[in-house]
Amino acid sequence: MNPAVLFLLIGSVYLVIIAYGVVRTRKRGLPPRARILLAAVQVVPPPLLLFGALLTTGDAFAIGGWGIMLAMLLVAGALLALCTDLVARRLL
Repeated sequence: MNPAVLFLLIGSVYLVIIAYGVVRTRKRGLPPRARILLAAVQVVPPPLLLFGALLTTGDAFAIGGWGIMLAMLLVAGALLALCTDLVARRLL
């Protein structure tokens, strides 16, 4: 499978799960600290686990290239969680 297609597939699913999780915590009526904690649990582990799996390969070129992409995915997930929470507050 093409690496770009693989990244788009993983990234899209990751961001959809984050958005769904943030809206779900907002619908449950959880306090702000709990929502932030649950959003962090959804945002941080997947890229770190993928990076850990990448480290096991030992390929410096792949680690350098995909490591940057996974870091950007982590930042995108954090921004998406923040924006989704702001939008969900107004809509729900």
